[in-house]
Amino acid sequence: MIFSNIKNIDLTTIDERIKFCVDYFNEHDLINYNAGTYQTDREDICFRIDEYETQIAQERYWQAHEKHIDVYILLKGQERIDVNIYEGIIYHRDKIDDMLMLEEMPYTNINFLSNFGDILVCNPNEAHKTGIHMDLKNKFKIALFKIRI
Repeated sequence: MIFSNIKNIDLTTIDERIKFCVDYFNEHDLINYNAGTYQTDREDICFRIDEYETQIAQERYWQAHEKHIDVYILLKGQERIDVNIYEGIIYHRDKIDDMLMLEEMPYTNINFLSNFGDILVCNPNEAHKTGIHMDLKNKFKIALFKIRI
């Protein structure tokens, strides 16, 4: 897991695919993209623009992936993302979208995305619960890069 802000992330120490996502973010005006899925010029990296309201943690679900790294970059609003190493029971596996929905588990890390450019990288073994209120319900917008491994 990597948690930082685009302005502070050390590009010399991160995987070149994550660096590509950071560079893409810096070179494109993603805040003005409409919600939807987009392909980059790399076959192994696409991204989605999501915009929705946060919820209380009990209304969200734990997810993980087997074949993707998720790179979340906040565009607008605030979002809390809980993270834990997943060892729990999978209650739904979607092989087409590479989505594992997991049973409820305690979080080991809470990540607050509250400033433009806050970035969270979740590796395949890191379950995450997204879209949680920080303080109050709010609408947020995020770029979610999916790196196929």
